Amino acid sequence: MHILIFGASGGVGRALVQQALDSGDEVTAALRSPEKFDLQHPKLHIRHCDAFNAADVAALFTGNSQYDAVASALNTNQGVKPGDDLQRMLDNIVTQLQKHGIKRIVYCASAGVDNELEGERGQAAMEFLRYPLADHRAAIGIIQAAGLSATIVRPLGLTNDALSAHYLEAAQGVPAGSGRIARTDVAHFMLKALHNDAYIGQSVALSYPASE
Repeated sequence: MHILIFGASGGVGRALVQQALDSGDEVTAALRSPEKFDLQHPKLHIRHCDAFNAADVAALFTGNSQYDAVASALNTNQGVKPGDDLQRMLDNIVTQLQKHGIKRIVYCASAGVDNELEGERGQAAMEFLRYPLADHRAAIGIIQAAGLSATIVRPLGLTNDALSAHYLEAAQGVPAGSGRIARTDVAHFMLKALHNDAYIGQSVALSYPASE
């Protein structure tokens, strides 16, 4: 499988690039600053792309670039302030997916994007993150309106722990687990979802078991 990965320099994105290459996939990493990306592999193609720039995104699809699927691990620079970073970038990406007939996409969002966090603590978290969550929802809306074969990923609290490949998944609500998961394991799930059509149409929350 040839996977085009946006947000490849971030914690989740970089782990996804490495794990996809380790599994034998071909990867194109779309990077705003490719000179800062130090991974090398015979099946890795590094391309400059500012996802805010429609022409940059379109250029990724020219020539002989044939992608089987796209993964987004894009972040926003808006913090917890109002903004539309994610929806602007996804609008550019989805336009090209439609133009080139690419259907499969896995999009990394955040727990709370489905208004699924319960209890006082969950409600407080969603209120604090209301603006980035709204941006994620708008980006997901663009994906859904295009009729793409999408999987939405909803990780809980992100950590920098090593890959465990042992975590809980919940297509409804959130897992009754620890409330945290490593970026490496989020990448592990994204790669799994890209290779498993059973995840198409699902919005999956991720967390470690409570004992971890």
